Amino acid sequence: MRLGVNALRLTGQRLGIGRYIEYMLKHWNHMLTPSDRVTVYVREPVDIRTLHLSEAFETKVLRPGLKGVLWENLLLPRQEKEMDVLFCPSYTVPLAYRGRCVVATHSVNEVKKGTHPWWYHLTYRQRYRLSAQKADAVVVPLECTKEHVQELYGIAADKIDVVPEGADDSFRPLEDEAVLRETRRRYFGEDRPYIVFVGKLSQRRNIPALLTAFSRLKKTANIPHGLLLFGPNVLGLPLDRMTADLGIQDSVVQTDGKLDNHQDIIPIYCAADLFVHPSSYEGFSITIVEAMACGVPVVTVNQGAARDIAGGAAVMVEEPTVDNLTEAMRLSLTNRPLAMSLRAKALERAKLFRYEETARKTLDVLRRVAQN
Repeated sequence: MRLGVNALRLTGQRLGIGRYIEYMLKHWNHMLTPSDRVTVYVREPVDIRTLHLSEAFETKVLRPGLKGVLWENLLLPRQEKEMDVLFCPSYTVPLAYRGRCVVATHSVNEVKKGTHPWWYHLTYRQRYRLSAQKADAVVVPLECTKEHVQELYGIAADKIDVVPEGADDSFRPLEDEAVLRETRRRYFGEDRPYIVFVGKLSQRRNIPALLTAFSRLKKTANIPHGLLLFGPNVLGLPLDRMTADLGIQDSVVQTDGKLDNHQDIIPIYCAADLFVHPSSYEGFSITIVEAMACGVPVVTVNQGAARDIAGGAAVMVEEPTVDNLTEAMRLSLTNRPLAMSLRAKALERAKLFRYEETARKTLDVLRRVAQN
């Protein structure tokens, strides 16, 4: 099989989909047959030597380095004769591409009102819908996502494959206290306990509500914790002013979340007393799975993928309101038996979501489409 991969999202900061591609390549490395070849198409040179891939993998830079949409739709279609199937891991396929292709649709967040700005429905939603319709198969992470792809994009059920995503095997509890202490000091200047959020500070993640809930918790429960927001501030939230108004400016740290190697985030999870993911809706959340795999208690919202991933293994709130988040964090931090139970349940639940199986099942879908 000659497999092409649209690896545009390997360029720059590797957030959810960038990591998805990285893990997929890493695990495919020992799943390929001797005749398989994988071409990884990128917009600019990318160093993937840390993945230790075999000679079956080739990285190909497509020039000129146009912007994302133009690069995908003008340059990728010209590579059609080089592959039997094209894998598009980030919602969209080149609309002029005439060969066989598979698209991964990780989420249909627009089913929940308020998760995106008004213009999203006129832009991204239309591209995602057209891409799902054009693809020979659509890969989704959960049954709830499959239902939404059917309803909102008009895709037949037999064209959709449910392939759960997960965490890499390297995500596990870290017991080295020296490393954990150093992690806490790196971000807070002292060995201070903290709560962590990981991901883009996007609209649906409800960061203002989280900050207000954290402020209220500091005042009512007198907790010593800091709050680490580990991810880019894509909305340009005025965090300095917001935290000053709430009286928590000395307790909140925000970083863009850039790491040389994604495994470097493991100590950041493990050093935290609590992981909070107050998103209104997710089609899947790798960060919830990663946190659970590290044995960190989780607070999240009983909606969409968060419910399917963490149900029974986390403190769930029905809506990410200030009152709900405050109480959920208070319970998780002040009730030690509950915290210990959450850790044990999180570790057990995370076993259901591992990338080895994600990569294997995705490769099966690609082989099926390539052979049709």
